[in-house]
Amino acid sequence: MTSKVGQWKQRSRLYEKDLEKDSYFKEIFVEDTLHESQNYRRSPSVLEDEQNSTGMSSDGELLEESEPRAKEISHKAPHRIPLHQRNVTRIKRSVPQKFMLTIKSVISALLSFPLLCFFVTMAVYTTGKQHLLEKRERIQDADEKDVPDELLTQDETYYAERWGYTSEMHEVVTQDGYILKMYRIYKKGTIPRGKPVLIGHGLFQCSGAFVLNEQRSLAFTLIDQGYDVWVGNNRSIAGLDHVSLSSKDPEYWNWGLKELGIYDFAAMLDHVKLYSDSSKVAYIGHSQGNAQAFIALSLCPEIAVNLSCFVALAPAVFSGNLVNTFPLNRLINLSDWFYNLMFGTGSFLPIMTFAQTIVEPKLFCFLAYSMFSYLFSWWDSHWLRRRKAKYFQFTPRPVSSRLIADWIAGWGRKGVCLYVADQNTVMNTDFKRKVPLVVFYGTADFLVNGERFVRTFPGYETHGWSPEQVAKESTPSTPDCQKSLFPMLDLVHVERVDGYEHMDTIWGHNSHETTYPIVLHNLENAKWD
Repeated sequence: MTSKVGQWKQRSRLYEKDLEKDSYFKEIFVEDTLHESQNYRRSPSVLEDEQNSTGMSSDGELLEESEPRAKEISHKAPHRIPLHQRNVTRIKRSVPQKFMLTIKSVISALLSFPLLCFFVTMAVYTTGKQHLLEKRERIQDADEKDVPDELLTQDETYYAERWGYTSEMHEVVTQDGYILKMYRIYKKGTIPRGKPVLIGHGLFQCSGAFVLNEQRSLAFTLIDQGYDVWVGNNRSIAGLDHVSLSSKDPEYWNWGLKELGIYDFAAMLDHVKLYSDSSKVAYIGHSQGNAQAFIALSLCPEIAVNLSCFVALAPAVFSGNLVNTFPLNRLINLSDWFYNLMFGTGSFLPIMTFAQTIVEPKLFCFLAYSMFSYLFSWWDSHWLRRRKAKYFQFTPRPVSSRLIADWIAGWGRKGVCLYVADQNTVMNTDFKRKVPLVVFYGTADFLVNGERFVRTFPGYETHGWSPEQVAKESTPSTPDCQKSLFPMLDLVHVERVDGYEHMDTIWGHNSHETTYPIVLHNLENAKWD
């Protein structure tokens, strides 16, 4: 095993050296990528007119007459921002300001570390009790013993290569200067020409979450069906890069849910459009990946014209009953002042990411799984347990304390994600062509309330719930289409998966039976033109 890891690391270092020598990466300017990320508010027709008038594409390349050739060029030239084009500098502060920042950081560490230790202890005890004393029922699968020849690494490109795919890394700059890393995945020896699909990850996760189920990974399934698959990463997830800010300054971490929607989601969507030479993109989100897309649609409804289909897996819009139980209810009820004192204004509990790099992977998996199952009810009843160590090599990933504060303020205290309930810019908009929306949620997912979300759309009765059943629920229905949170979306299918929990639509051992066929069917019927 050690020799395999050494070989892989050596290959990775050689690959990085080759990239540094490639003259292409020395010819890309930050301004070009900033220009690209700002195109998300411009219609495809405007972009096309600009390209026709200049003879150049938005990424600065000559347009070819044949469409396949244009795709081939973009395929061979992924966007990366060279280090010498990043003017990253620490913000100048006076000595008293530096002293106060240091004191606040020390206080946050002293307060949050004991709390984390307490939660870990409680989580290990509770998880052990669930699995051992109560003999929690779990699904047995023949694949449990079919252990693949894989390494255990935090490099998601390895898993794609292991199963016959190539990961092409792209860097995208948001309007506020954050450099996001995306991966375009395709079969080795081929050129991606299919219809583009963008996949968005959940809170504390990254794009690696969609390539860890071996041949049955969601990303690989879509590729095998001919789609041009892109997996995105939000800011700070796959690198702490910014065109000017340093991650050591609190200003770098001054972002929350709103920024993930109007900046990160919009920039990645526009990048996929430009590089796939397509006017529309299908979006598949999981958990927070849905929330940021819904926020973008609420605040910038014109983004809807760029979507051919929206598949929402376990959408984190309305909170489930879990927020009313210990310990989440204690965290939610913290005052804003004490929350900022305990968790600071930078990265949220950075010790988690540090521990992930130094703790033995299987031990870290045990601790992390215990924490997430205890806090968020991420039980492994529908997972293959042999995959768990892989899952928690990519979970958790760094996020800002302000992002968690946003989740607490809206989803936790109000029961609905911040910003999506603001209909001022949406109510008076006439959407002639709506985007098909497909929703998946598990009946055992107590972290989010998928049924409550579905009932915000007109005609929910056609998706399996009678008016009598809805009348028994505490949340009133909204059959009037004018009251819909998202009038630009057309709810075309709802899939309630019996027994599924929050992560099971992407990590479930039988997701290829319960989830993928319906996803593929709706992608085929998406509005691509």
